[in-house]
Amino acid sequence: MKKPLLKTVLNISLRLLKILTVICIFSGIILANESRAQHLTDALISLDLEHVKITEAFRAIEHKTNLKFSYDKSLEENRATVSLHVNNTAVEKILDIIATQTGLVFRQEGNTIAVNARNIKKTATADEVSSVHSMIIQGTIKDAHTDELLPGVNILIKGTTQGTTTNSNGFFSIEVPDANSILVFSFIGYVTQEITVGNQTTIAIALSSDAQSLKEVVVIGYGEMNKGDLTTAVSSVKAKDLANQPVTSFDQAMIGKMAGLQISQTTGAPGGNINIRVRGVKSITAGNDPLYVIDGVPLSERIKNAPGGPNPASGASSYADQPLNPLSSINLNDIESIEVLKDASAAAIYGSRGSNGVVIITTKKGKSGKPVIAYDTYVGWQKVSKKIDMMDAYQYAALAWDAHNNTYLDATPSGTVNDPNSARPAAGQIPYEVLPYLDANTTAGFIANSGTSIPANILELMKPENRGKLVNTDWQNEIFRTAMMQSHNLSISGGKDHVNYFVSASYQKQDGVVISSGFKQYGLRANIEIKNNKLKVGVNVNPSVVKNDIVNGEGPWFDEGVIGNALAASPIFPVYNNDGSYNFGNNIWCCGQTTVVNPVALANEINDNLTQVRLLGNAYAEYELTDGLKYKLSAGTDINNYKRDYFRPSQTVEVAGLTGPQLPVGFSRSKLFINWLIEHTLSYNKVFGEHSIAAIAGFTSQMEREESNSVEGINFPNEYVQTLDNAGLITSGSSSAQEWSLISYLARIQYDYRGKYLLSASLRRDGSSRFGPGNKWGMFPSVSAGWKLSEEPFIKQINVFSNLKLRASYGLTGNFQINNYSQFSLVGTTSYVFGSSSTVVSGRVPGTAGNNTLGWEKTAMFDIGFESGFFNDKISLEVDYYNSNTSDLLLDVPVPALSGYGTQLQNIGKVNNKGIEVLLTTHSILGQLEIDNSFNISANRNTVVALGPDNAPIIATGGTGNTYFITQVGKPIGSYYTMVSDGVFNSADEITVANGFPGNSKPGDRKFVDVDKNGILSLDGDRKITGSYLPNYIFGFNSTFRYKGIDLGFAIQGVQGHEIFYLNNRYIYNSEGNFNNMVGVENRWKSPEDPGDGQVFRANRNAKGNNAVPTDQYIQDASFVRVRNITIGYNLSASVIGKAKLSRARLYVAVQNPFTFTKFKGYNPEINSRPGNALASGEDYNTYPLSKTLSIGANIAF
Repeated sequence: MKKPLLKTVLNISLRLLKILTVICIFSGIILANESRAQHLTDALISLDLEHVKITEAFRAIEHKTNLKFSYDKSLEENRATVSLHVNNTAVEKILDIIATQTGLVFRQEGNTIAVNARNIKKTATADEVSSVHSMIIQGTIKDAHTDELLPGVNILIKGTTQGTTTNSNGFFSIEVPDANSILVFSFIGYVTQEITVGNQTTIAIALSSDAQSLKEVVVIGYGEMNKGDLTTAVSSVKAKDLANQPVTSFDQAMIGKMAGLQISQTTGAPGGNINIRVRGVKSITAGNDPLYVIDGVPLSERIKNAPGGPNPASGASSYADQPLNPLSSINLNDIESIEVLKDASAAAIYGSRGSNGVVIITTKKGKSGKPVIAYDTYVGWQKVSKKIDMMDAYQYAALAWDAHNNTYLDATPSGTVNDPNSARPAAGQIPYEVLPYLDANTTAGFIANSGTSIPANILELMKPENRGKLVNTDWQNEIFRTAMMQSHNLSISGGKDHVNYFVSASYQKQDGVVISSGFKQYGLRANIEIKNNKLKVGVNVNPSVVKNDIVNGEGPWFDEGVIGNALAASPIFPVYNNDGSYNFGNNIWCCGQTTVVNPVALANEINDNLTQVRLLGNAYAEYELTDGLKYKLSAGTDINNYKRDYFRPSQTVEVAGLTGPQLPVGFSRSKLFINWLIEHTLSYNKVFGEHSIAAIAGFTSQMEREESNSVEGINFPNEYVQTLDNAGLITSGSSSAQEWSLISYLARIQYDYRGKYLLSASLRRDGSSRFGPGNKWGMFPSVSAGWKLSEEPFIKQINVFSNLKLRASYGLTGNFQINNYSQFSLVGTTSYVFGSSSTVVSGRVPGTAGNNTLGWEKTAMFDIGFESGFFNDKISLEVDYYNSNTSDLLLDVPVPALSGYGTQLQNIGKVNNKGIEVLLTTHSILGQLEIDNSFNISANRNTVVALGPDNAPIIATGGTGNTYFITQVGKPIGSYYTMVSDGVFNSADEITVANGFPGNSKPGDRKFVDVDKNGILSLDGDRKITGSYLPNYIFGFNSTFRYKGIDLGFAIQGVQGHEIFYLNNRYIYNSEGNFNNMVGVENRWKSPEDPGDGQVFRANRNAKGNNAVPTDQYIQDASFVRVRNITIGYNLSASVIGKAKLSRARLYVAVQNPFTFTKFKGYNPEINSRPGNALASGEDYNTYPLSKTLSIGANIAF
């Protein structure tokens, strides 16, 4: 509900924003007449001076700025010279260059620059170093890591004031006195190099970045700071760490690169969802996704699924929501950095939304200088990374023969396998289609007794000369393909006259490895900032369009799952009939045929299209009120419009038993999300001698409106017109809307004493419309401290540590991710039939019980960290230990029936997560070989501490009614809860000895462990915890080698100690012969003399002796090590790209997901068919498989 306060604040803020927008537009006119001091960073000029006197350089600067230089007259007589070759460069940087060449010291006093010549270098002048032996040295300077040419690098002849700088193309030319001259190359952020000229006339220099990671700037909530000053746990990756990977969203590129993050690619569908967990699972019923913040705009957690719904014809769940990745609309090439706030102290500034961690995405900004045009592209080829080892037609025929015979013999103990179908009940009849695939000796008696009942076409196929002509369909091959993908990104960035800009356009297309699936993304971005003197205004805007061609790869065969149908389909049937039509003969429930639908027809003929149109952006204005004090107003928006259109034509059958077409069906559903954000902040930064303070305070308000519309129809007379206005009957339509809002006050102060004693504290107060009146507001404080031991004299004396810091933090955060209106008592709709009338009447009934005291889930986390760097940070080590407790969990608690409700959502329960994280990085230079390594490992232990009344465990079901998960005190959330298999019975005597088993158990049926040892086999007493989806530890290893112009990199991801509930066993490892089975079923029990491996039960069309009950055999070790990426690149030499007038050109070849090492039998050991359900995670009920990709690409700039 909208509140008057929120509405008033929004109106005032929007009016103020309009005023500031006008100021932004006319800022050039206003600021041009400012009489205040000109900032040295804002004054951008170009100079081309060679060997001029220092005072002449000062006059050149005065001529192009409002600045005046004040210096002693003796400087006029000094013969020292300077050389300046700069283009559109800040005066501050130019003065740094002069200071480097001369030793002068500068101090700004208003518009006057005071010059202190006390330490001017006593060196020879340019004229004095000139001689008849002088020589001209030319060359280029580039970044050793990126091979990008570097403008503005300082080159100085050692021992003189003579020098120059590189131009915008990284080129320099300098005159040296003789071959013994030493050139010094220096540039901010890079390691200084010295080169003796010798007999060289051309020199190519590659500068390595300074390994001092303490200078790295990281983005935190509502600000940024040096990494070395952090007192909280923050992980960071930069653009270079994410580049050149053939992925559709940047979160895929993050996998394995950060400690404490479990990033799971649960589906290989183009544009598919990614599951991210920061330091474990903290909530049972609320969400566990982190908060995403893009350029200061927090994204809504509700944008997760494409709108679905029931089948308009049958009401089945065939058209459920499809998981979406809301981050796929963000162009990877636009990203500058990604920071993850992991501990509660870092995330507390986001208060009620920080419990699951915060992922901050910062996009690129323009930099002062001439325009840089960059083009990044790749094209790739994808193949499915793994196929499941299924039976071929001959193996399947043998299984069907055994299954039907065993079914018959169970029902007719006096029968034999040679009895004809005429003597058998339907369930035990042999499908004639399998006979050509079987050994003639095996079937001779049956064939002889069947007489003329066997069809003539089957008898023809049984002839030896025709066995090579038999159908043997590999349904996986039929639905999988080699798929293309491509990406193109063009950007232009630069800055001039107080305006910096970054503009980009992107296009990405990925065809899925499953036929008919695909993904397209179109994006634009404009990040523009105008600044001068005290005012800075800017805008970041990112419109995008994403189109998905959906093929349902998830779910079982009966929910139109293309993968599920392909695995279950019988290989004895072809894809197409002789006339080219689809074969649906395998859709009849009888004989050896299966009830599955032709998966090729499902994929090709169903049109399921999703379009997302998005506008994400923000505008801001910042004004410096006084020295160090700034006010900032920002307004952000995230507008998402999803539309899903579905059409299923008549030629795709749906219901088991149908052999012909059925009526076409279709639906159209849309969702519109409109999210607005207004923020006012005051920041203050000041240095007082040895004391430094950085503080911020602010007010924010955010609200979102969600609108949904749906229309379903059937009986389309013309299937070429698939819009709903062509439907013969509109079966239903609906419309709904919902809103939420959040008002917040925030404050943070950071204190630094002498650069080694650090203290930080923050507080946020949130008010949410999602909680009850008694708990609508929440307070989220935090405190953290750090000690830089490396700044202490007793550590400096050791001369080993380049960095040594201890830090500790404690904070409180909340979880905002619950449904809207959960605090209210809601009513639902149902239907009644009154009296003898057959008329159905709709009415309202109590739905959910309200709770006026419903409040936040709260996470309190303690973190202690240790950071160290050795030998100028050639080796760096970070270690964190954390312990978090999430309390006031939102659980449905039983309430008295007199209330009219069964349960009520209440704050009760507690979960603990504790763990350790280690990050080790190394940087080595061996001659011209540069090596960077990064290894991270994280271990988290999840434990339920308390639940509802009496701590009663929560037992949840998965994809089927007999799939169970348990959440109980002392164990992890959502543990697998199954019976335990003890192999199979090998004889009737074993069944007699075993008490409590079903009376229809036979030799070869499954045997169970009597867990509670009471002699009675039961689901209630004989289930136990048999595994968990939550891993023991995760790790990542990333390495890059650079030698001259060649670079080689690889990334490895590992997850150990987690299991998958492989529910596919229910259909494709069941020995029933009704569906195709995995090859492992070849090891089934056949007789006491041929018991197979003793674990796979006998073939039988009807499950006997609880054979169909999921057991620990469904729980598979899914630990894995995956090579995520291997990339080899070549940077074209400076001479080549110079001729082409380029500043950078790199070609590369990359392989994504080439190898996965695991014992898991399914497609993907990261699978989680129910990622949004913490109580039942880790189930594999079919999934779209991952692909391995070979790509070639180029990075070009000019």
